[in-house]
Amino acid sequence: MSNNPSKSSISVVADIDTVTGFKLGGIDKVHSVENPEEAKKAINDLINQGTSIIITTEKIGDELREFIDRVTKNKTLPIIVEIPDKTGPIKRKTDPIRELVKRAIGIETIK
Repeated sequence: MSNNPSKSSISVVADIDTVTGFKLGGIDKVHSVENPEEAKKAINDLINQGTSIIITTEKIGDELREFIDRVTKNKTLPIIVEIPDKTGPIKRKTDPIRELVKRAIGIETIK
């Protein structure tokens, strides 16, 4: 894949169960990871390939919060979306999706 910003791509970096669900849903660019180090490497590789949207689990997002915040802070792309894994949503003080919307459009959504 080229580093062409006009070419949009979606990838998933997650546990095997989450990855399998996305594969069944038609997403073929998936990376099954077993620990934060593997997830960080996969996400970094996808960023370097110019991936537009990276879907990961909330658990991975929490484990890599500092890294994700650093790579997305001043960039429009990639968008890193955190979803619940098979255990369900994680209770948090701040909602990453809400923060993503705030960063993207500059307006805070009402809870």
